[in-house]
Amino acid sequence: MLGLFGKKKFKKMKSTTIFKQLILNVVIPVVIALLVLASLNYLQTKNILVQSNNVKNKIIIDEIRNTMEFQDLALGLIEAKLDEKMEWLSNKLVNEIFVSTDSIENLNLTKVQEDLNMDPNMEDIYVINTNGLVVNTTFDEDLHLNFFDFGEDHKNYLLNILKEKKFVSERFTIEQSTRRLKKYTYHPTIDGKYIIEIGFYSADADNLIEAIQKTISDLSNEEAGIVSVDLFIGEINPFSLVSREELGKELHSTLKDVFATEKNKIVEMKTDGKRLTADYIYMERKNTSLYKGSVIQIVTDRSKDRALLAYELLKAIIIFGLTIIAVILLIYNKTKVITRPLKKLVDNVNRIAEGKLEARAEIEGNNEITKLSEHFNYMLERIEEYYNELEQKVKERTAEIEQKKEEIEAQRDALSDKNYRLEVAYEKIEIQNKHITDSIRYAKRIQNAILPPDHLIKQLLRDSFILYKPKDIVSGDFYWIAQKENYILFSAVDCTGHGVPGAFMSIVGNDQLAYIVNVQGIVNPGKILDELNIGVTNSLRRDSAQSNVRDGMDIALCAVDFEERKLQYAGAYNPLYLIRNNELVEYKADKSPIGSHEPDESDKYQNHEIDLLPGDCIYVFSDGYADQFGGPVNKKIMYKRFRQILLDIHKSPMEKQKELLEKNLFEWMGTNEQVDDILVIGVKIN
Repeated sequence: MLGLFGKKKFKKMKSTTIFKQLILNVVIPVVIALLVLASLNYLQTKNILVQSNNVKNKIIIDEIRNTMEFQDLALGLIEAKLDEKMEWLSNKLVNEIFVSTDSIENLNLTKVQEDLNMDPNMEDIYVINTNGLVVNTTFDEDLHLNFFDFGEDHKNYLLNILKEKKFVSERFTIEQSTRRLKKYTYHPTIDGKYIIEIGFYSADADNLIEAIQKTISDLSNEEAGIVSVDLFIGEINPFSLVSREELGKELHSTLKDVFATEKNKIVEMKTDGKRLTADYIYMERKNTSLYKGSVIQIVTDRSKDRALLAYELLKAIIIFGLTIIAVILLIYNKTKVITRPLKKLVDNVNRIAEGKLEARAEIEGNNEITKLSEHFNYMLERIEEYYNELEQKVKERTAEIEQKKEEIEAQRDALSDKNYRLEVAYEKIEIQNKHITDSIRYAKRIQNAILPPDHLIKQLLRDSFILYKPKDIVSGDFYWIAQKENYILFSAVDCTGHGVPGAFMSIVGNDQLAYIVNVQGIVNPGKILDELNIGVTNSLRRDSAQSNVRDGMDIALCAVDFEERKLQYAGAYNPLYLIRNNELVEYKADKSPIGSHEPDESDKYQNHEIDLLPGDCIYVFSDGYADQFGGPVNKKIMYKRFRQILLDIHKSPMEKQKELLEKNLFEWMGTNEQVDDILVIGVKIN
């Protein structure tokens, strides 16, 4: 809209607007100046208070550091007096008393302590095994304590002592259970099975620690605002050097965090209505082995600091408010002349905003408001023109939308009719699918009926397993077992395809095998396969002029005389695996599937005769297991990997072998589907 009125007019009005000049030249600079001064005053006061607290903390830290350095010097003098006696006792124990360690874990160490004139209240003996466990000691609180739990460094330290087989004297350390200073020495036994540890308390060290604890505790009285000062040690399980109270969960977590990061931390807390600040300062100490890392806790009451900051903030707000009120009153008195005509203009604008486009602003006088009213009336005329044009376009677009709506509703009705017909067709398909599925499930019952029952399998093949996993409801793989004369015959058969087609073929194969063995009386596997080929070929190609069926089956057939330990085998594409003395021997099958060729006298199936030994494992199978996809790169198991699996599991009981085969299969498959029927038969010769 600005383009409608011309740039020159607006520039002129801008230069003569007194109200705007007053706002820009008086109020805003005053507000900015007050805010800047108040912010500077507040920040300066806050920095002074922070620096004051930092100086207090630094003084306390320096005092604690000086106290710790004095402690180290004093403890060094005390240790010098103890080293000679402890080394003598350690040599006495290792080289005389514990020469044999057979009964060291049950030895009465209190009696040994008395014999060596050791003070039972101040001097203790520990026996530590190679696993870091205290297995015997005169200090009952540490019995069964595991030194390896103190951290990897301490574990390596003890293992190194065992390795070097020498006496080692440690400096004073804090005993975790009593929190007293205690000096330890370590000396491996002659046979290297144990470490003899001697621990001495020292009255001088106890007095020194009490004095240091009092010094640290009294630091809170030296500086104003300091509530308490404490020193925490122990990175793994922190505890207070000053107080014997148990640490709360929150304090324990804070200390662990400071020890782990070696960075200072500030925690705000509220106690007895006071808002306190706890500073946790990590202090690293060098040239000492006594709690190298520690955390200083300085609790301060900064209520006075906060009150001072609040007072400064309140003072700034009051000054800011009074100044703004004074400036507003001054501007109000100076702008009364402008506000009256502006109010009339605003009233006219409100009427227009309510939709009364015919209303116009009143034009009176000869000032900036007059010119503003003239421009406003001109703008209103243009808006009224635009409004009328827009209203006409809305009517036209509404008519178009109504027409589109009718078209969409017609399409919706047509689509609804199609959906209904699809639902009816879907219900019919569901019913047909159920009938087909029910028929296949009944076929499965028929197929299961022709398979040998479990009690017959256990009777004829006592030490065996059969892993049988159809891909679909019915299977193209089937197993067959029979007894004839002294022979137990069993076979693994893989018919063409899987599902319903394979199931039909399995019924043909089962009937033919039963007829050949039970009626014709043939037990030679090679001859059985010859007859089976004839029977299957005749069954599938009764009219060779009209039949093009090329279906058939792969088979591995065995006949075992368990008394004579003789095995006869013949196969069509399916080999036999024999594992003996951890070696797998493969007996290859003929490359002629049953039913794939016309019977021929010159093309007979080879019969293999094998002498068996106790412990031999025999395996016959279909190709389903080796052809299963899966693994890291989604490939087949393959026969090489299948043979290795059999070698890995063949010493297990047969039922366990079945479980292991299933486990390997499922792990290999992962999320893949089963690709074929799976059949594996295993028999062990006892």
